[in-house]
Amino acid sequence: MSTGNLRPVRLLTRSEVRDLLDWPGLIEAVAAALAATAGDSRAVADSAQLRVPGAALHLKSGAIFDPALLSVKANIRPDAGSADGLIVAFDPVGFAVRAVLDSAALTGMRTAAVAAVAARALAAPGPNEVAVIGTGPVGRNAITALAQTIEVSGLRLWSRGAGAAEDAAAHAAGLGIPATVCGTPGEAAAGAPVVLTATPARAPVLAAGSVRDDAVILAMGADTAGKRELGPGLLDDADLVADSPSDARTVGELGYLPAGRDPAEIVPLGRILSGQRPAGRGRRVVFDSVGSAVVDAACVALVLIAAAERGIGEFFDFGR
Repeated sequence: MSTGNLRPVRLLTRSEVRDLLDWPGLIEAVAAALAATAGDSRAVADSAQLRVPGAALHLKSGAIFDPALLSVKANIRPDAGSADGLIVAFDPVGFAVRAVLDSAALTGMRTAAVAAVAARALAAPGPNEVAVIGTGPVGRNAITALAQTIEVSGLRLWSRGAGAAEDAAAHAAGLGIPATVCGTPGEAAAGAPVVLTATPARAPVLAAGSVRDDAVILAMGADTAGKRELGPGLLDDADLVADSPSDARTVGELGYLPAGRDPAEIVPLGRILSGQRPAGRGRRVVFDSVGSAVVDAACVALVLIAAAERGIGEFFDFGR
C-alpha cells in the first residue's frame, strides 16, 4: 500500500515546546510575522470557529515561506475551563507533515509575546506602571514578556482568585519588578499608563471611569463570540488597533464597537510595525488581540528549528 508523502513526524510535548522557546527570539519572531501580515504575500492565513454545546473549536491555518512552514492549530475552548489542542506543522514546499505538537504552551507564550510587541509599539517611552487584570497563564507570561520590551516600573495585579495574583506578584519579584495585589480591576487600572486584560470574562471587568484617558489597553482575553472584558465607553474615543482586524470584529473585543465607529478605523498592528502607519499617542489606545495564524506559523517554525538543532522530540511513522 502506498503511503504517499508520509514520513516520520516529530512529536513535541507541552514541556518540550516550552523549553524550546526563549523570550527574545519569540518576541522578534512575533514582531516580524505581524509586520508580514501587512499586505505581504509571503504570509497567508485563515481562521474559523465552530460552536458545539458548551465550547467552541478554534481553527487557525497560517503559512510563512521564509522559512517555509504551514501550521494548522485546532483548540477546543470550553465556555468554562481551560482550552486543549494540537498543532500540525506541514512543509508547504515538499507537501508533507513535519510535526505534531501540543498547542497550550505555544499559544500562551505567543499571546504574551504579541502583548509585548504591541506595548513596545504603542506605549509611551520611559518607565511605565502596568496593570495586569487576570493572572492566569497569559497574564503571568505577559509579565515576563512585557519586561523584555518596555521599562516596567511596577505592576498592579488583579485576578478572580487572590492566590493567582499573589503567585504572579512573587513571579514579578523574581524578575525584580515590584508588584501590588489589588482588590478590584478598577483599583488595579487606576492611574496605570498600560493596562493588560487577560481574562475569560463574558461580562465587562473594566469600566471606562477606571482607566486613564491616555492609557494603552492591551485586550488579550476576548477571542470567542460572547466574551467581553471592556465596559461601555472604553472604545468610544480610543485609537483602535488589532492583530487581525476582521477576526477582532467577529470574535474579539472590537465586536462591541459603539454606534458611529467605523470598523475601517481599526489599524492592523502589522502596518504600524512595518512603518506604514505611525503609532498614535496622546489619547487612549485599545489593542485587541484574537490571535494570528501567521504568528502561530512563525512560532512553530522557531520551535522546529530549535528542536532539530537540539535533537528534541520523538518521531512517529504514521505511514507504517
